Amino acid sequence: MALRFGVISVDDHVVEVPDLWVQGMSQSKWGDLIPHVAVQADGKERWVIEGQVSTTSSLAPTAALAKDRCTEPQAWSQVPQSVYDPRARLAAMDADGIDYSVLYPCAAGISGEAICAIKALDLQVECARVYNDWIIDVWTATSPRFVPQAILPAGSVEGAVKEAQRAVARGHKGLIMPAQPSQINPAVPHLYKPDWDPLWAAIQELDVPVCFHAGSAPSVMFEISPAYDSAGARAFDNVRQSAGSAALVNGMVLSGILYRFPKLQPVFSGSSIDYVPFALEAVDHQWERQRLVENEGFTQRPSEIFHRQCYVTTWRERVGLRNRNYVGVDRILWESEFPRSASTYPESMRMIENNFSEVSLADRELILWRNAARLYKLSI
Repeated sequence: MALRFGVISVDDHVVEVPDLWVQGMSQSKWGDLIPHVAVQADGKERWVIEGQVSTTSSLAPTAALAKDRCTEPQAWSQVPQSVYDPRARLAAMDADGIDYSVLYPCAAGISGEAICAIKALDLQVECARVYNDWIIDVWTATSPRFVPQAILPAGSVEGAVKEAQRAVARGHKGLIMPAQPSQINPAVPHLYKPDWDPLWAAIQELDVPVCFHAGSAPSVMFEISPAYDSAGARAFDNVRQSAGSAALVNGMVLSGILYRFPKLQPVFSGSSIDYVPFALEAVDHQWERQRLVENEGFTQRPSEIFHRQCYVTTWRERVGLRNRNYVGVDRILWESEFPRSASTYPESMRMIENNFSEVSLADRELILWRNAARLYKLSI
């Protein structure tokens, strides 16, 4: 497929339709444990998953489509069609100058964390499968411009491996999981423990990226001060999510995962690149000072491992010489973050022109589409 605009967004979100899991799962087996939308006592509609009402401030994060970006839908009747209907989404992509869109969930959690929080493992696995099949059967079937990614049921290493293999066989081009599954379920090993090695081995063999969306691990983010008003709290939440990814980048390197699995390709979506030079410089400094080569067997600088395997994203910041060169132009992907409040929509073209004013045409093409096309194996 030829490009019209020369832009691939590697981080956009679909809003799950209210009857997705209700229609796809057995009512007699699961009953009200099935994820569904229900009216609450205050008249607002919220997702209810395994009997737990979502604590989010809206039914769906679609502020990029609102006149006021502090306003989000409280009922399904207020949800814009372009966030849940693939044909309407294509029209929105055309209007904003986006050729391909790599998909992440919403109700399931931006990294699948809401599904992974389900305590009953067989229910968790089935919920992940229903979502993953919906993305293939509805979105990808509508257009190859949608790049499908599957949620991994991270409540079990074995379950995650099986679903990764099944989903990729069905056509998924990436795999999504929360950055700290043990924070969601204390019975699960910490992500950096060797217990997860069978999953990393399977993903490396499948040759698809594993994606961690910023904001899925509150433990690595700054706390929101109670002194903020609601607008200030929302703004700071967007800032802290990106900053938290710097800790995740360092963690993946220092954990030894990328040393043991040199072909694993982690993507830190929603990360923003301005934080990365500081994170890499700091971890390289500690690598030298603590003599990790002798003590831990780390024979390569952490930044070298990052440059070999990791990907980060940009969308709202200027792609200056320092961050571009230090991060590595072949390690940067562009995202729109549609339809969340921080999205560049509907001004993606203007923001790209502004933020890439100092970038050569060759480097610009790498960041805006070539890196993503190579990573997700798109036929362009």
